[in-house]
Amino acid sequence: MNGDSIKPIGHQYALAMLDGGEARVRSLAREAGTQITMDAFLRVHDEEPVPAFLHSALCAMSLPTKRPKDETQPILREDGKYALAINPRPVLQTVDGKPVLRSLGVPYGAYPRVALIYLLSQAVTKRSRDVYLGRNFTEWMRRLGYQTVSYGPRGTANRMREQVDRLLACEWQIRWDGTDAGDNAFAVRDVKISNEYAGSLEKNGAFAREIRMSEGFYAHLIDHAVPLNEVAIRELKGTPTALDLYTYLAYRLPRIVSDKGQTISWDQLARHLGNDADSKRFRQTVRETMQLVSAVYPNANVDLSGRKVVLHPSPAPLERKLVGAHLRLLGAPVAEKAPRSSVLPKPAKTDEEEAPLLAFPSGSMSFGDREAAFRKIGLEKGHPWAVDQMADAFRAGFPGIARRRKETEWLRVWDAFVVSYARRRSNTEGE
Repeated sequence: MNGDSIKPIGHQYALAMLDGGEARVRSLAREAGTQITMDAFLRVHDEEPVPAFLHSALCAMSLPTKRPKDETQPILREDGKYALAINPRPVLQTVDGKPVLRSLGVPYGAYPRVALIYLLSQAVTKRSRDVYLGRNFTEWMRRLGYQTVSYGPRGTANRMREQVDRLLACEWQIRWDGTDAGDNAFAVRDVKISNEYAGSLEKNGAFAREIRMSEGFYAHLIDHAVPLNEVAIRELKGTPTALDLYTYLAYRLPRIVSDKGQTISWDQLARHLGNDADSKRFRQTVRETMQLVSAVYPNANVDLSGRKVVLHPSPAPLERKLVGAHLRLLGAPVAEKAPRSSVLPKPAKTDEEEAPLLAFPSGSMSFGDREAAFRKIGLEKGHPWAVDQMADAFRAGFPGIARRRKETEWLRVWDAFVVSYARRRSNTEGE
């Protein structure tokens, strides 16, 4: 088996994109039977990166992936110079008209991870301790990538609200003992992400729609924020282990300076990801998860094939260029030492790559030769909704509407939008 055949699928997609454009990526995905990873790769590749942030300590050590046996016990994470404790403090609630003091439990699963990234990103980008989640909870959920928001005991809205409440009720202790040159030691003790929050006071407590981050946590967040790509987060949002692996690699890989990389044990990686499962099963889970993570972070140069995990220097997730020796063109000679910032050589452009960049059609889809392809997709996949109605919604809501694209790209994103729009409207009408 040659080296290229065992590369994570995201690396293979990146090479295929350089070698033959989107058509080659699609051909590779059909051969490998990996439609989900291909869709994630193309969406992240097509969209401009959206900066998001997470505290470095929370990149290095994760929340539980599943509901703990005892939810009221603190989460304790420790690995070398890092230590994290998350303590679920009791909150005062009203039950049957009477005040009751009880613990909401520790946060777990994908929801609090996504919520944390959103909350901390808002604080960093706006340089403010005050974070406003929006008047409409459904709108906020959709911003995070949840196209269908359902209420009820197990609905997505209530499950997210429950995990956000757990996050905000917990007290955090973070210790980072700096030992390397240029490393700053710090400790944050008995700190809440938010000391005060206000919002809906219905039923069993407040979903925090507006919070004020505590000074201690906010100060350390600004100094230790790790840049992520929100577009990638949306692709990983349903899988806790994928979110953990992505954020850990985003934090660790750009900080490695040795050309030989850094070797860690599988047990060390398990501790970073908050996993105490059987080591053999854990290794298989991580290797499978890396396929999806590599699709949204193809520059991540990690070797998971051996008895040890080898982390190599890699650009941050917001870097758009494909760089590094592990992403060189197939058959290209290996440089003695490839600079981390070097750009890969590009092959001759295909006919598709030579295609002109166009704006999305601005008028009615009912007329015109160019509009015919868009109209066909709308009629076939958006029935019974009017094509022009869907086009207006697409123009108003698609974040990259102002960007010029090749026609094939427009047709692909339009196709995905129409399918999502029809499903969402059907669910809404059926409620």
